[in-house]
Amino acid sequence: MATGISSRTICETPIAIVDFETTGIAAGRDRVIEASVVRIDPGEKPKLVFDTLVNPCRKVSATEIHGITDADVKDAPSFSEIAGDLLKSLEGCVLAAYNVYFDMKFLNFELTNAGIQHEAPHFCLMYMRPMLGLGARCKLQDACDAHGVNFQSTHVAADDALASGGLMEFYLSELRQQNVVTYQDLGRLKKYKFQQSFANDPFPSASKLNVTPIGKFHSRNKPSMSIPADSRKIAIRDYWDALKTVLADLIITDEELDYIKAERKRLGLAKEQIRMLHARAFSSAISQFIDDEWLDDSELRKLRRLHKCLAELGWAPGQ
Repeated sequence: MATGISSRTICETPIAIVDFETTGIAAGRDRVIEASVVRIDPGEKPKLVFDTLVNPCRKVSATEIHGITDADVKDAPSFSEIAGDLLKSLEGCVLAAYNVYFDMKFLNFELTNAGIQHEAPHFCLMYMRPMLGLGARCKLQDACDAHGVNFQSTHVAADDALASGGLMEFYLSELRQQNVVTYQDLGRLKKYKFQQSFANDPFPSASKLNVTPIGKFHSRNKPSMSIPADSRKIAIRDYWDALKTVLADLIITDEELDYIKAERKRLGLAKEQIRMLHARAFSSAISQFIDDEWLDDSELRKLRRLHKCLAELGWAPGQ
């Protein structure tokens, strides 16, 4: 029977920060192609404990975002092959991610696909700024800039996870200053959907989940595999990050709308590029909703809201 983490002390509980690069934004239709984990154990600095490319067993897409090609993942292990090692890195931890709704959706799908069904307790680093009264939610680069964490966005999972680890160190200090001691205290600051997971227990050992770590990794650590410093690609990645940030809850505030408009102006994206990214977001959502050959009223409302959000940001399908 699950006891949850609500009464656990935040600074005395291991935290595992996960970051995935994927072929798109719809878990199931899209797949994980890179996975990294940074652990923060009590009293220790953030440490990269897991990092590998993943063969999605399908054609890679969104290369202009993450820089990963079919050739890069050709010899990489599949997710089912890395499941044991990944779970070993997550054992006993509360999970965190910068956009936790995105990463947990992919983690839960991939683990279920590998025969493992367990949702670990988790929280979102993107929402820590508003929870702690430090500002609005923003993309990872902006949060790092605001709080003194050295980071240059690359869409390499290990880089993003390490930056998130540095950001978590700052938030842990801020939590202590604000006397937020337990996860129950954290849940009282503001209400978000991810807090429902605080009723769950962390992952047990991999052996209890009947999976075995096999130590098969294929990290993206070769210079030839890094993302080219192409200004056009950087602009596309930056806008995609901003887009995912404001679409996380499918509600666009006036402040967020102004933020996206300013980002679009700063990045100098052509209207054709805007259409491409908006179309990708919308088509991924549609594909996810119809995978079960069913489109219920709740999913239809979400699609309508997404369409409205994209229209407010400059273009939506049908315009």
